[in-house]
Amino acid sequence: MAEAGVVVNSDATQARLMKRYWVAAGSSLLVLLLMVVLHWGGYLTRTGFRITAGGILFWIVFYYALFRSGLNLKASDPSLTIAQVLSAILMLDIAMFYTVSEARPVILLTVLMAFVFGVFRLPMHKLVQIALVAIAGYVLMIVLLQQFRSKDVDLRLEILRLTVFGIVLLWFAVMGGYISRLRKTLSDSRAAIEELATHDPLTGAYNRRHLSNMLLQEKMRCDRSGETFCIALLDLDFFKNINDTFGHQAGDEVLKACAECANQAIRPIDCLGRYGGEEFEVLLTQADLEGARIVAERIRNAVSELEFPHISPDLRVTVSIGLAQYRPKENIDEAEKRADAALYRAKAAGRNRIETEAVTAG
Repeated sequence: MAEAGVVVNSDATQARLMKRYWVAAGSSLLVLLLMVVLHWGGYLTRTGFRITAGGILFWIVFYYALFRSGLNLKASDPSLTIAQVLSAILMLDIAMFYTVSEARPVILLTVLMAFVFGVFRLPMHKLVQIALVAIAGYVLMIVLLQQFRSKDVDLRLEILRLTVFGIVLLWFAVMGGYISRLRKTLSDSRAAIEELATHDPLTGAYNRRHLSNMLLQEKMRCDRSGETFCIALLDLDFFKNINDTFGHQAGDEVLKACAECANQAIRPIDCLGRYGGEEFEVLLTQADLEGARIVAERIRNAVSELEFPHISPDLRVTVSIGLAQYRPKENIDEAEKRADAALYRAKAAGRNRIETEAVTAG
């Protein structure tokens, strides 16, 4: 169970939810201040003030306990947005029951405050449901006023307020749903843009630009720590023959399959990128040549076992790999040149093999 701190939490999601809770709690304290002013001005009865103030403080503590313990994470909506909005509306309905008629519209405005809290989190159908509950709560309040305090009720005026309140609240629900959809669209668009900015659209591997940035970051980290890393350049053997024989669409399928295969063969801390054409580059972090060779061999074996029955039952693909180890303070280009030279030797020695910058092995 995630442990929530008073303001932040070691779990990023729970920390974000906790911050939203504090926004809701702060809003509740503002409403409590309004209750104080109404009571001081003689618009809210002492009984109403005690019930409302006590209820607001209870819900603040109650939801704090849920977030603090992490029990909110067991709910379908860990932010507890609907529950918090309905709790606020309940307390405001009670406050309106004990408030004189002239001051009741002031509290109606605070209902909109509670409703807006859900606008940026909930879809339209949920907002409409909350609006209907709030309208029903106001109707119930009018009925109770008519039953127990009929002298303080101007029924025509309350119906007018109810009508305006219902129209405004439903309008907020519709507009809130539109805002919610717009936010989701923008979020999806941003994710798609980020994907395009960092990944090769065909193979799903990192693109060369992003991989270059990651290599530079790894270089700076290793220059500070004294650790090292390796670079592997992979080239699919006789790939031009696949395009010439089966067509470029088949070639694209082979590229995607090989990239996925290589990505599954590397370690979680490694990064695969498309270097260009049928050539890929792997950043092997926290690895010397011996360790890098183990990963490279795993890639080579996995690619050689791929089958493409929908293209041709006899089609097999192999990969040649060149390895180089980063040397402290050198440019990344220098390490890549040594890996490229090792790859050239692997091609010249018969392909489907691994060569390092210093050691030749079949």
